[in-house]
Amino acid sequence: MSKDLEELREFYNHRLALNYGDDSSKETPEYWDLAAESFSKSAHSSKGRKTAEDFLNRFNWEKDEKVLDVACGPGTYAIPLAIRGCKVTGIDFSSEMLKQLRLQSEKENVVGISTIQNWWLEANFPTIFDTVLCLNSLGVITTDSKHTAHLDKCLSKLYSIAKKRLIVLIPHSDSILDEEMRKILKIDKIPLERLRIALIYLAMVDQGMLPSLEIIDGRDKRNFNYIEEACDFLLKRSGMLGIENTIKARFIDYLQSILQKNGDGTFCLNYNVKQAIFTVNK
Repeated sequence: MSKDLEELREFYNHRLALNYGDDSSKETPEYWDLAAESFSKSAHSSKGRKTAEDFLNRFNWEKDEKVLDVACGPGTYAIPLAIRGCKVTGIDFSSEMLKQLRLQSEKENVVGISTIQNWWLEANFPTIFDTVLCLNSLGVITTDSKHTAHLDKCLSKLYSIAKKRLIVLIPHSDSILDEEMRKILKIDKIPLERLRIALIYLAMVDQGMLPSLEIIDGRDKRNFNYIEEACDFLLKRSGMLGIENTIKARFIDYLQSILQKNGDGTFCLNYNVKQAIFTVNK
């Protein structure tokens, strides 16, 4: 049994931030610096804010509650939490993300947010927080500046500075492909995204936690200039590059039947998104 567990613990060295087709740049501040402005516009749009508020409404928040938002980005959750009266500390290794947070805070006249620029694994905290949030960021923060993953160390650190609870949100907990797509591509194995959820749960238990796990459904959409671009995107995300031309042609035919055409001639793909919420109450 102990030998089996040790083999499972090898997963802790898996670089969770990297999906099929990604490279190491996704684990660097420079990558997120470049994405910061567009990321902020999306996060603070009416749709983005509603999504954040809907998520936060799942939990009770007290006035003056001390919250640590790990990999806070442009303040997607930090700003609405501060508006609710929480005292928020946001940490991110991207200076541009923190710049966008400050700009948006000034725009909305929001106070009560302090920021730290650092890699999560290298940061020290002299205090603990009522609630620690790790939302849509676990993969990136488990990796150090040398691109080495430390899932066990990362989870242990998150848990250790949470006084009341730790909330972890994994944005992609199942394949982006629908049932018909998987049938066309002849994929019958369990999706990597789904396996990760099980292994993250194990890792949290291994670090002394007993989290609750909730899978929530959502919808997302992505625009493409042409159908072949949508095809390449989905094949890349599912690790199915290099398939036979006949199978790819069937896949494109199916996409033609489900993609919506926008007024400007581009195409829109609406798809289901499953997310996993891990909550650890102390």
